[in-house]
Amino acid sequence: MKRFIDELGEPYSYYYILYSGDSVAVKCPKCDKQAEITERHYDGLKVREVRCSSCFHRASEENLSYRYKASGVCTACERWFNLEIRDEQQLAHKQTHINCPHCGRNNQVPLRQIPAYRGRQSLAINGTDPVFGLPFYYCCSYRGKPIWALNRKHLNFMIDYISAELREKPSTTIHRTASYRLPKFIKTAKNRDGVLKALRSLQSLQAN
Repeated sequence: MKRFIDELGEPYSYYYILYSGDSVAVKCPKCDKQAEITERHYDGLKVREVRCSSCFHRASEENLSYRYKASGVCTACERWFNLEIRDEQQLAHKQTHINCPHCGRNNQVPLRQIPAYRGRQSLAINGTDPVFGLPFYYCCSYRGKPIWALNRKHLNFMIDYISAELREKPSTTIHRTASYRLPKFIKTAKNRDGVLKALRSLQSLQAN
């Protein structure tokens, strides 16, 4: 029996991937080959860029408006929290002290910048990225419903998760894991073979 232990948090969310220094694979709008969206810092500004190594297309979007979040696992009750921070004094530091909303324990956690886009969705929808509106490179469909992975690591995670006969959560009180945002039709046992076939077809795509 193939066993799978889920990962804590949401390591494959669009913005976390960029925040952590990894890249999101999309189709280049010029040559249709794989391009990558990354997040870089220039003169104190956080800039998201899309680059194609095949045709050398490049575009960027400077995000001047942000929301700030403090999130983590409480050191006392071990529950996940994710709070918006508006105190300007707290925004000046990379780490902030925040009281757990569940038990009140004071925790020191990283402060994250989240772009407050205007006119764009905050989450990836229907196989397109929320910043540039480009289709994801690893994207297919099953019975008319889109399925996508944000990069090859995310794709391999999905295949491992869906193909597992026994899925387990880590032994912690944190409720959200990496599979949290997977659509229900992907998790349904009756769709397993069809979804796996579709995802495995994406593994044959060549990465630049």
